[in-house]
Amino acid sequence: MDQNTPSAPSLKQLLLRGLRIAASTVALVELLRNDWAGGGLATLAWLVFTQVERRQSKQTS
Repeated sequence: MDQNTPSAPSLKQLLLRGLRIAASTVALVELLRNDWAGGGLATLAWLVFTQVERRQSKQTS
């Protein structure tokens, strides 16, 4: 493969991205419904998924 051609994301990366998007959506919906505990926990899950994704992208670079 050419060095300038980006590789396709792995299944793990796709699943992690999906979990991150789902967690942020759930957090937003829960906070809009004034469910502070559920919104806070979903926000925490989103932060964890974001940190894991960043850490994995640094390791592959």
